[in-house]
Amino acid sequence: MMPLDDPRWPALDHRGWSLGQGAQDAPFVPDELRLLVAHPTNGERFNDLWPYLCSEGTAWPAAYAAVPHLVTIARGLPPAERSDYLYVIGLVAMCSGALGEVPVDLPDDLADAYRRALPEAMTLLAETLATAEHDQITTRYLLAATAALKGHPEYAEILNELDVFAECQSCGEPMLELQE
Repeated sequence: MMPLDDPRWPALDHRGWSLGQGAQDAPFVPDELRLLVAHPTNGERFNDLWPYLCSEGTAWPAAYAAVPHLVTIARGLPPAERSDYLYVIGLVAMCSGALGEVPVDLPDDLADAYRRALPEAMTLLAETLATAEHDQITTRYLLAATAALKGHPEYAEILNELDVFAECQSCGEPMLELQE
């Protein structure tokens, strides 16, 4: 796992951050991870960070370096409080394509740390699904993360976007009514 004080962090792009420069509102990922390590249940901070790592079908290089830290944070939380972390880890895997696939220019040590973190994320996901209570939407996202971490990104995408696929393509009738 890349230390949070590693001088390579600024070179890892994410949404709003490129070539070591960030837009005014772009977070510096290791600073945000430090704050999450200190306050792992700060959902607002986590929700502000994760779209900079992975969103709109793209996992940026900083996401791969962040995943081992997210697994460590999730490991320290009870199952009922780790769902968001596990979903984002699954989302990174989903956006990456084949299981363990990383950008070609990602340093080998970061790619290896990312790949080593995925099995533990899967273990935490299985425990969370088996023991924590969650609503229908959270269940869907956790199942999408599970599919991604099992190497099925296409299936994960279907589960992730299930509300889009909730109408019959032939007749337009709802096939599943999702409750928010």
